[in-house]
Amino acid sequence: MPKKIIALKSWTKRKYLAMGAFAKSVATGLTGNADFTTPAPPVAPAALTTAGQLVIDLFSNRLNGPTNKTNFKNAVKDCDDKLHLNVDYISEQAGGSALKIQSTNCIASTNVATPAVRLGDTPTPALKALGGNRMKSTVKKMLGSKSMTHIFYTDKDSIITVDVDTISMMSTTGGSFFMTTGGLTKEMGGFSANKKIYCCAVAKNKVGYGNLSASTSSGVLGN
Repeated sequence: MPKKIIALKSWTKRKYLAMGAFAKSVATGLTGNADFTTPAPPVAPAALTTAGQLVIDLFSNRLNGPTNKTNFKNAVKDCDDKLHLNVDYISEQAGGSALKIQSTNCIASTNVATPAVRLGDTPTPALKALGGNRMKSTVKKMLGSKSMTHIFYTDKDSIITVDVDTISMMSTTGGSFFMTTGGLTKEMGGFSANKKIYCCAVAKNKVGYGNLSASTSSGVLGN
């Protein structure tokens, strides 16, 4: 079942002037708007305009002494509270109509799911020797990735290929592969001391695997 379209709470108390201006804009959108008369908004448009303007008026003097600081803080809270009341009211009154929501100068949500797409190129992992014949692979965060597969291998000429649902690994010289799936950082042990280890990675989302990263390498430290 699609989600109900609502008015987004698109402001933040930390962007004071923008919040004040948004409050005044919503008040303008509600004034004389036939879709939002019965019941009346919990905060009258004139009162919302006043609250938004007060934030704007007090902004420039907000750091000049404790009284001004307190007055400004109270004005920001009052404006934020009034916005929350009216935006909740707009969502309820609009009944899922994006056009009605937008007529109040609010931003409407969407009930259309964004389809997942196959991921692109996986970042190259950073490989670090930990001692004790262990290696650590770390991959930078990749937007949309749900898991990361780290592939450690011993033969630099290994052939590793990835399609949407399969990882294939082959070595013509009897090289070994060690694969682990999970987070952005993974450790693997059991390697031979003073040997070079190679590593690549591939991200995955609900569509499947993305593109295989470039390979990196590091020497193994013994005990």
